Amino acid sequence: LIKPCIEFISAFPSVVLGFFGIIFLGEHLRQLSNASWLSWVPGFPFSERLNALTAGCLLALLAVPTIFTLAEDALNNIPRSFREASLALGATKLQTIVKITVPAALSGMVSAVLLGFGRVIGETMVVLLCAGDRIAIPDFTEGLAVITQPVHTMTGIIAQEMGEVVRGSIHYRALFVVGMALFFLSLLINFFAQKIVRRYRLSIG
Repeated sequence: LIKPCIEFISAFPSVVLGFFGIIFLGEHLRQLSNASWLSWVPGFPFSERLNALTAGCLLALLAVPTIFTLAEDALNNIPRSFREASLALGATKLQTIVKITVPAALSGMVSAVLLGFGRVIGETMVVLLCAGDRIAIPDFTEGLAVITQPVHTMTGIIAQEMGEVVRGSIHYRALFVVGMALFFLSLLINFFAQKIVRRYRLSIG
């Protein structure tokens, strides 16, 4: 019952999730930040409903189906003999899960998190709609409160400005450099994820 519901999230277009963030999530997060019992949270209360926090919540929602599916596959690929041997030695089901199943699948679960992170690195529409599009360096002197500030992402600035920039200008080349940085960042994340997957497969082989 849970798996189809989680995987159904990936069926929503990112522009629909971005619209949901503008209309519903951003406004409700802003109202929630005004609650007195949350005054201890850095950056609360905040006045901008479109900020890094709103975009981050939606990106986390986008990453869940990828992480969930790959982590489940990693758990299902653990040989049944591992669990049977643990139970035969007198371990309870909980001890078997904590000390046998999860450690054996940990590499696959870590790679699932990395691939989910790589999935959201290249996301465009959600951050373009919900991050606030403020072309300014966030004030990192505020510590964790920086997450409540509007930001402009690399994917967002490429999608927003590439169609109108003068071809061959410094601005045009700068956007290409941003694209190359995104490409190599995604490539690096996927490279480490694949290395972890190989190590995981060898460990149960």
